[in-house]
Amino acid sequence: MINIQRFFENHLSNREISAEELRQFTEDHLGRLAAIAGAPAAIAALSVPTRAAYEEFDAKLSSRTTLLANQTGGTITKDEALQLIRSTVRQREGRIRDKFAKTSAAYKEFFPLGLSEINKARTGQIVAILDRLINAATRHEGDLGGPELKAEFTNLKAIYSNAREGQVDAKGALAQVRADVATSRTTLELQLGRNILAIASQNLGQPERAKDYFNQSLLEDPTRSQDEPEPPVA
Repeated sequence: MINIQRFFENHLSNREISAEELRQFTEDHLGRLAAIAGAPAAIAALSVPTRAAYEEFDAKLSSRTTLLANQTGGTITKDEALQLIRSTVRQREGRIRDKFAKTSAAYKEFFPLGLSEINKARTGQIVAILDRLINAATRHEGDLGGPELKAEFTNLKAIYSNAREGQVDAKGALAQVRADVATSRTTLELQLGRNILAIASQNLGQPERAKDYFNQSLLEDPTRSQDEPEPPVA
């Protein structure tokens, strides 16, 4: 029997959907909205609130590393900084893979050994890996849409350097950033849910049209594990 309540749920709040997967899914969806000629006005208009929610979410994701890079104090340990670096680099690998095939020379400039290198990296190897990521992001700044990725990797290096010197204070401030990310993610999830329902209402009886507007496989990466938790702030 059909459960009508299912249409009222927020299906994208699933914690198995990582932040980077949600970002890529939204970016792809916006591209499809723009590319479909002759779409009903009600569907074409969805791009405005969706892009606003997407840009806010992406900005909040980046703000965490920027905040930590600029803090002084003494509560983030090297191990906690390393956990943050691994989580962030794994997320941003998706953006790089989006632009360059995994077999390409450009991708290998960033990840010559794949993600296993950052996953297994020891304390003494982190700075060298981040330097390589910074240099590669600098060389491919145009392909990656600007200096944001380079800045994020640079901030990660600063976080790690500060943590080694016991100079990162994340109490309160990091908790607020975490809350901001969660809030902006929920806003984006709900907007995407509205889009799904609105587009479906215009194409009832034509489920095959879903693939014209959404690439669900971007939310179903079989090689992905859940995001690591953020460093504790207590």
